[in-house]
Amino acid sequence: MMAALQARLERTSSTRSAALLRIGLALLLWERFGNFYVPFAYTLDPLRLLLSVPFWVFTACMLVGYRAQLATASTAIVLLVSWFSLGVFGDIGDFIHHHTWLMVLATVWLAFTPCGTSLSVDRWFAVRDATRNDAPIPLEEGPDWGLLLIALQVSAVYWWGAWDKTSWPFLSGDRLSMLVMHQYTGFRVTGWAFDLIMAFGAWAVVIVEYALPFGLFVRRWQPFATVAGIALHAVIYLTLPVGPFSAVMLLLYLAYYHPDDIHQGIETLLGRPPSP
Repeated sequence: MMAALQARLERTSSTRSAALLRIGLALLLWERFGNFYVPFAYTLDPLRLLLSVPFWVFTACMLVGYRAQLATASTAIVLLVSWFSLGVFGDIGDFIHHHTWLMVLATVWLAFTPCGTSLSVDRWFAVRDATRNDAPIPLEEGPDWGLLLIALQVSAVYWWGAWDKTSWPFLSGDRLSMLVMHQYTGFRVTGWAFDLIMAFGAWAVVIVEYALPFGLFVRRWQPFATVAGIALHAVIYLTLPVGPFSAVMLLLYLAYYHPDDIHQGIETLLGRPPSP
């Protein structure tokens, strides 16, 4: 087992998965945190003003892939400082929400990947310099153990989410019926048919959340697990005000798939022959 773990930690593969995660996370960070870092809106709050400049600079560099790994690490530091200063000590609820904490940790783990080796300004510079010097074009490869950290983080979200729901108040459908009352009806719906639907939905959610942490790691199960995960998050997104949480979770599914498979998929979409 230790040998298998060591081999996994030493594995190198395509960096396109990490690059896609870098681009997607930068955009989702803008969507989720952008309103907190608009400089002109918080000129009377020195801390937010101080954090706003590095946030926009580093996430912009992260998006286009300029000094990408350093920009991602710097973004992670800004988010961690914001988490503690504005969330834990500043009591701003959005910063200490578990959904936003997932985005912060995903950025931290992504900083351990060579996420600028593909789809980036860094890549453009590398190819340009190699061409000018008649040197071989650098490969889009690097260690991918940082992706494993992201995948484990997503699996932890599913596992502990299911664990929290493994109680009679949820499995009986009571908590779902309360959500229906709070979000839609304004009153408690009664009736055996409604109770049966709520109980079925509760059990379905728990079963899927217990299965996904493992199914997404098994290569032959990944297509089925991905479809189940997409369906779960589509329902959550369309029925509850969860913000970008569903988009973040589905984006992070890239960490489960072998990066070389993602690379070959992109090549196929571009009409290029598969690599030998």
